[in-house]
Amino acid sequence: MQNLLSANLFHLRRHKAFWAAAGFMVVYALAEAVGLYRQGDSVVGDGLFAFLSFFGVVLAAFCTLYLGTEYHDGTIRNKVAAGFRRGQIYGAYFLVCLFGGVILWAVYVVVYLAVGLPLLGGELGSPLQLGTSLLGCLLITAVWVSLYTCLVNLIQAKSTVTAAAILLAFAMLLGSMFLYSRLDEPQVYTYTDRGFVAGETNPNYLQGAQRTVYEALFDVLPDGQGLQILTQSVEVPKELGIHAGVAAGLVLLTTGLGMSGFQRKNLK
Repeated sequence: MQNLLSANLFHLRRHKAFWAAAGFMVVYALAEAVGLYRQGDSVVGDGLFAFLSFFGVVLAAFCTLYLGTEYHDGTIRNKVAAGFRRGQIYGAYFLVCLFGGVILWAVYVVVYLAVGLPLLGGELGSPLQLGTSLLGCLLITAVWVSLYTCLVNLIQAKSTVTAAAILLAFAMLLGSMFLYSRLDEPQVYTYTDRGFVAGETNPNYLQGAQRTVYEALFDVLPDGQGLQILTQSVEVPKELGIHAGVAAGLVLLTTGLGMSGFQRKNLK
């Protein structure tokens, strides 16, 4: 296993998709810090996790291109011929892609802080908020990586799997934004009429079982968890524990599906 991880890390350092993704994260971090500075009323903590709004798309491109190259260059076939078990190979690729994903968002955070702290100043947030957010980023990254690793093993064509993963990433992002907008509807409209504040029931406010379903879907989608970090609504260990349980379940499910497909896959 150690030899597999070392070989995968060596290939990762040389892969263009990884460096292109890292370059994109640097550019976005710079743009986010400068953009908040121009607004004039922002602090450095406002954009610390802004990368979560698009990170699923970045990982979709990086993971599928990296793993697709490994398949189509015959690297995986050579590893099987060398005596490595398919389970070991699959696990090593998942771990290396997870490591690469963590490095990518760490690049964003480091560059953003290096530029944002002198420009914006202010507080990063409470230690509890910061800790739960960082751990939440790790959980979300694991879910995305396990999902895209699974897709690569279920779809044969390299170009097709990349397009499918990116489309899926956008679909999850748009779905999470829709769920957030519905859950964020106020229960009562407030308006001013002749100097008085009155309340009017909002017909779009979700209640009962429908709200429970929407909240469950929002917690299941990795982009939904990311939006909760962005809006600083994950503040207590109980909420993080729910996200951790959901993330673990998704990782196990997608890894099981991907491993099953990989065991049957023809590598010739």
